[in-house]
Amino acid sequence: MSLAGSLQHDEVHIWQVKLGSPTWDIFSIVLNRDEREKAARYRTPLLQQHYSRCRSALRLILCLYANQSAAGLNFRYGQFGKPELADHHRLHFNLSHSGDHALIAISVHLVGIDLEFMGNANIDLAGLIDLVCHPEEKAALAPLPDAEKSMMFHRLWTQKEAYCKMRGIGLQQSLAALHFSATDTPSVSQVYIEESDHASTFFVHNLNLLDGYAASLCLPLAEARIGLFKA
Repeated sequence: MSLAGSLQHDEVHIWQVKLGSPTWDIFSIVLNRDEREKAARYRTPLLQQHYSRCRSALRLILCLYANQSAAGLNFRYGQFGKPELADHHRLHFNLSHSGDHALIAISVHLVGIDLEFMGNANIDLAGLIDLVCHPEEKAALAPLPDAEKSMMFHRLWTQKEAYCKMRGIGLQQSLAALHFSATDTPSVSQVYIEESDHASTFFVHNLNLLDGYAASLCLPLAEARIGLFKA
């Protein structure tokens, strides 16, 4: 299957990858030396395995769009580590993994995606809300029951992470300074930055893809055709 040239201006492709599948280990041959060395530096065998499988899947999926062999793809990295394809300037992608799943977003626009497992009972939710949330978001979260509060927080977290990942700015952006305004589409919000006097040109799209996970997509389109694929 080749998807080279298939992406339209208003289209985003999202690939779901099951990191728990041992099938991906067969394809680890496409990884380069740097990727193998990075996988070995993760502190547990499970994290090593997930990184290796994730990068193998990324290469195999991107080669469908780049019309190039998976092993032959060359990556370059931004100031804060965001990967890009060195030889394909029109093609943008982003990757997120959590638990046993990964999401890969591919577009002709800058794109960011974030996936978070919501079942971690050991997180300091109150402390994270204080650190991550805008005052308006804190006020909205305060009266909610614990389960609903956790779900809404994780959605906000993925929205903010997706924006930062799209921009490739790491932790340089204060997450508490980011907030969102509703649009005519319930699942889409416009990004606002506290220091700015006006709305940004970026939008976050809430994704309902996996039970027990929150996921968000960010790109400079309020309306986007999202194609879903499973690898």
